[in-house]
Amino acid sequence: MRKKIAFIVLGITLILAAVVAALFYQRQNDLVYSEVYLEAGTAQCQVEDFLKRSEPTARFSDDSTYDTNVAGDYDLTIIADIPLLGQKEYNTTLHVTDTTAPVVTLVSDSVEMYSNATAPTAADLVDSVYDASSCTIDYKEAYDFTQDATFDAVIVVTDAYGNSTDSTVKCTVVEDLEPPVIKGVEPLTVAQGDAIAYKKNIEVTDNYDENPTLEVDTSEVNSDKRGTYKIKYIATDAAGNVSEQSTTIKIVSAKISAATEETVYAMADNILAEIITDDMTQLQQARAVFDWVVNNITYSETAGIDDVLSAAYKGMYNRIGDCTVKQKTAEVMLNRLGIKNMEIEKIRDTRGHYWLLIDVGEGWYHYDPNLQLDGTLIFYWHDKDLWEYSNAHKNTHNYDPSKYPTIQ
Repeated sequence: MRKKIAFIVLGITLILAAVVAALFYQRQNDLVYSEVYLEAGTAQCQVEDFLKRSEPTARFSDDSTYDTNVAGDYDLTIIADIPLLGQKEYNTTLHVTDTTAPVVTLVSDSVEMYSNATAPTAADLVDSVYDASSCTIDYKEAYDFTQDATFDAVIVVTDAYGNSTDSTVKCTVVEDLEPPVIKGVEPLTVAQGDAIAYKKNIEVTDNYDENPTLEVDTSEVNSDKRGTYKIKYIATDAAGNVSEQSTTIKIVSAKISAATEETVYAMADNILAEIITDDMTQLQQARAVFDWVVNNITYSETAGIDDVLSAAYKGMYNRIGDCTVKQKTAEVMLNRLGIKNMEIEKIRDTRGHYWLLIDVGEGWYHYDPNLQLDGTLIFYWHDKDLWEYSNAHKNTHNYDPSKYPTIQ
């Protein structure tokens, strides 16, 4: 009887042990959720998010990868060290979903534009978009930005999973076809080496735009070389209307500081006192000045001088210079003698040239106080003779007759 009872107890014990083992095994098999859902763009998930209860040894397998910023289904493996059962693997699926609409920030709640300006795209009116996936930006419908009107433009931002956000911008379209007005454009004269204030005294106004832009095209200007150059002023308003005005800038030689009227006139008077007598006619006086300049100022192909006083100072003090120095030295002396004269300029080709016209009561005649390359002296020449000489010597004195009075 005792043996029978012992067998019964043993059987019950074994049954209970089997039940406990089965329950333990089932519990360990039910450690991991088969599916976990996560909104795209959230923080990185942890292995604990997949466990039904705490298990310190649980970890992702090395080949388990996922990206919480990209929607999709990710098959993962979780490994845990289970007492009695050893290392065990669990399969699970991470569903990264995107159900959140983009967060949109506009450039402004309202914009103003011009009818003839380039119409803005929907993206032009959006400052930033936040979303876990790529987004498209479009207008809800076609809007006419070419007509004078005010309307609400709806901008639709849609992510890759169809979530969208509508934003409204109040648009005011203004018709502006009137270009800016440029005032104060005049010819400029600047000495070599001086700073050029192209925009000084220039004013630009517009009927709508309070701050139209002004550009100065100086591409033709060589500020290091004497000459007259074209410059262009270009004004543009916010609507894209453009107005232009052109003028010239004359780059002249720098003045010699010592060449004051007092100094230059005193030098000229001293020379005249030596070469002029009281019994001379004006024509004879003009010839005396001519001879002095030709014989005393050595020709040098140096940079010319535009300022009369500076050129005459160089001619009388340094006694060297080009045609402008000779011409202007003679000009100062003739002026001191009261002899009527004016500058005449060759039409510039490969090189320029300057000389004088004089009138001693018989009309205008050519007066060039430069010894020509062939030794010719052009003093008191008729116009016909000068043209004949110029044509025979590669246009040495080719000039524009329309700019000067009739020459004898």
